[in-house]
Amino acid sequence: MHATDSEKVEGPPLLLVGTDYRCAPIELRERIALSPREVEAVLVELLARPAVGEAFALSTCNRTEIYVSPRDENAAYRELLELLFLRRAPELAHPGRLFVHRNGEAARHLLSVASGLESMVLGEPEILGQVKQAGAIAEQVGSAGVLLRRLLRTAIATGGRARSDTAIASGAVSLGYAVVELARNVFRDLEDCRVLLLGAGETARLVARSLTERGAQKLTVANRSEERLRAFREEFPDVEPLPLAERLRALETADLVVATTGADEPLLVRRDLQQAMRSRGSRPLLVVDLGVPRNVDPAAGRIRNLFLQSIDSLENLIERNLKRRREEVPKVEEILERELARFLAWQRSLDAEPIIAELQRQAERIRRQELDGALARFPPETHEDLERMTRSLVRKILHHPSVRLRDPSAEDANSRLALVRELFQLGGDGESEPEA
Repeated sequence: MHATDSEKVEGPPLLLVGTDYRCAPIELRERIALSPREVEAVLVELLARPAVGEAFALSTCNRTEIYVSPRDENAAYRELLELLFLRRAPELAHPGRLFVHRNGEAARHLLSVASGLESMVLGEPEILGQVKQAGAIAEQVGSAGVLLRRLLRTAIATGGRARSDTAIASGAVSLGYAVVELARNVFRDLEDCRVLLLGAGETARLVARSLTERGAQKLTVANRSEERLRAFREEFPDVEPLPLAERLRALETADLVVATTGADEPLLVRRDLQQAMRSRGSRPLLVVDLGVPRNVDPAAGRIRNLFLQSIDSLENLIERNLKRRREEVPKVEEILERELARFLAWQRSLDAEPIIAELQRQAERIRRQELDGALARFPPETHEDLERMTRSLVRKILHHPSVRLRDPSAEDANSRLALVRELFQLGGDGESEPEA
């Protein structure tokens, strides 16, 4: 079993085992992909394993990743492989099919995923919502404890800041959203935009999804095949079907025309478009030609108030947007490293709490023992003041050491904790007593 094992960053006891589009083909990813109900079942089963303390699962079309806080790392690793990955897809045992990250590198990976840096389409927005949904399932099941809840909050905050403080998610990087971007440059509101789709194939579906997700409501689709029209309406029941032969009539009312057919000859020639524009008055018409060969006569681009865009211009727009997103990666990584540092600092501060509590218990036992032996020598009316004074002394003596032990920025935090245990003979069970 080959795995990428990163342990460069110290941090919380985390183990991540996963695969994504870079490691495994879609045939394997489909076999281990988990529905929300399956995620619940996997998390419940993991919690029943003695080696696992906490668990969180993220499963999308491009990745399946399981994060656990292990009680026994080797046993937890074997159980993750057996429970999910190799049981469903034994081929994942081949070198390079899985990746493994531990501790701080596992935390960094989740923050990077939530920020869109690990996505097939750099900066894609859907992954942040998918992380939120997966976190909600872990909360509902009860598999995310103190550690994973804090990690998930950090990942969601990092992803949100990456999108609000940088341009990592700006600009269209798919044909569908490129059409949306062009339409928004011409029309103020897509809700009132009348869309005419020429063709009902996969490209038309992609464009329709992007437009409807951004508010378009008035769609007409023209196609030769009635069977394809029916199939199209199964996904978009509100779309108005139209025989392709009636496409010229629909030009008079359309605001946006998107041509996506594989026709050998142009479906819209300059003469037809000129006639349609005369009946439209001053209303502009945006025509996007995604057909190969071209569905629209290129000469139509010279018609007044008609804006013609070809697939080449959209691909240039997409490449410009991708270039801009790539330029934003260093800014996102800065945000990520700051949030990761805060998370790791928080985790290090947790290491001090058991020792501080043990130190306080030991000091209280000593105070109580000494005070009980001395009270008989003092008048009863002074006992309350002595109690209050000795408690105050203990608090003041332990205040500064406690603050320093909790300081997450201290590079020697682990050695400090070890030194305090040795100096005060703290045995870890809360019952240590200093020698007389």
